[in-house]
This record gives sequence, structure tokens and C-alpha cells, in this order.
Amino acid sequence: MPLKVKEFMTKDPISHVVPSPINEIVSILIKNNITGIPLRNQDGKYVGMVSRKDIFKNPEETQLAMVMRKSEPVNENDSIEDAAKIIVSQGHRHITVVNDDNEIVGILTPQNFLSFVREKFGTIPVDRFSSKFVYPVWNKTPLPVFYHIIQITSLYAFPVIDRDGKLIGIVTDRDIFDNIDLRTELIKSETGMADDEDPWSWSGIRNVFSYFVQRNRISLPDIPLDDVTIKNPYYVVSDSPLSDAVEVMLKGNYNQLPVLSGGGKLRSMLYDIDILGVFLEEY
Repeated sequence: MPLKVKEFMTKDPISHVVPSPINEIVSILIKNNITGIPLRNQDGKYVGMVSRKDIFKNPEETQLAMVMRKSEPVNENDSIEDAAKIIVSQGHRHITVVNDDNEIVGILTPQNFLSFVREKFGTIPVDRFSSKFVYPVWNKTPLPVFYHIIQITSLYAFPVIDRDGKLIGIVTDRDIFDNIDLRTELIKSETGMADDEDPWSWSGIRNVFSYFVQRNRISLPDIPLDDVTIKNPYYVVSDSPLSDAVEVMLKGNYNQLPVLSGGGKLRSMLYDIDILGVFLEEY
């Protein structure tokens, strides 16, 4: 009997109602340190999804209805194979799970599938599903230039190399926010955070890095990327089994890993959503 979505989904996810202003969503994302939430109408029925990236792409919009995606949900009784195929086809990391009444009951991301992949497809080589498109950045790249690279490529994780092309670290949009001077009163103004609510933590604020930068509210310090890079990152070798990569991703809650050749050179990147490609092939 096929395994069902409800056995793997994250149950009772945070959701929000449409219509609403964008600043309410930004506040929810920050306070809960999440990157996307499903949306419902006034009757409690699923209507779409919004993620951090959706907000980044529409920085001037103020209403949630103008930013949300009307992405296809899955039913809680669908097979996990069908759900994985929908995630891959849509190209987004979040997919909403609904019941027969179209009410939100769960959410799926590639992370929900990793343990199952490790058990069933763990012997397949990493190289089969690693992304051949990889955008390394030089460790001396100025931080403002790196921000423009993020915007142009629409990528949010980059391997960092030195002058000789050796992998020395990895950096994401979240990793550089600690170096930005952001006033508390500005954050409250933009997101509607009240004085009596929980204090802002840097780990939460980083979720909306690009949101504030695109609105030209802050400036990036002219420092080299080397100052904010996570050094000596975890990686996998191209001929390693998927089980090795999944183990690292699960332990560290990573969405991606650099992939090196047998000779230790940067070869590609492995993203958790690409791993779901195992469900598109016959074994």
C-alpha cells in the first residue's frame, strides 16, 4: 500500500488569512523563523502559499493578495510519490496539504522526505541528482556586490572559493545579516511589531534580509565576503551515496551541500529539492 502524505507532513502549520497586509506576514516569518506559510480565505479554505522569496520579488507590494502564489496543494491521502513529483514540478520548497474539505492540515518541504529517501534510495550516487549549475563566489567579493549577485541569480546559497578556486566556505542571505546596522524602531515600523511583544533576535531578523535591503532602508557595509562566510562547510563527494548526504542534511538541518570531485575540487551543489528527483525515476 502506498505511503500517504499525512504520514510525513508537518501537521497543523502556521497559516494566515487573505486579505492581509504584507507586514503581518513578514512579522510571522521573523517571529517563527520560517520561510513560508499557507494561506486561507475568510471561510478557512486553502487559497495559496507565500514564501520569503515571493516577498523578495515584490518588495513594493503592500497587500498579500498581490504576492501570494496560487500553487497546487496535495491531499493528505495522496501518496508521497505524487506529492514529491508536484514539489519538483512546481519548483518551490513548500507545498500545502489539505483535507477533503480543502482545509489546511499540513505542509511539506523536501526535508519531510529525506529520511524516507535515505532508507529507500540511499545507495544512489550523489552526482545523479546534484545541480550542475553552481555559482561560486570569491571570498574577497565586497558584500554589496554579493547582494547584487543574489538578486541577479535568484540563488540564496553560494559556495565560497579562494583565489585558487578551492572551496573554503558557504554563504547564504541569512549569514550576512548580522553585519547590518538595523535600528529597532525601523523594524517595528516596517512589521508592526509592538513594544510588548517578544524581543527581536538576530536569527529571526535574518529571514527578511532582502526585504529590507530592497526597500533601501539599510546599507551594506563595504567588507569582504570572507568576513561573513561560514568556513569549512560540510560537503559530500560526487560518488558518495545519497544516504551520506541526507545524514548530514538531517543532522544540520541543511537545505544544500557543496559537492566535490574525487580530487577535492568544487563540482556542483546538492539541494534537498533536487534529491526528490528520485521519485521521477524508476528503480
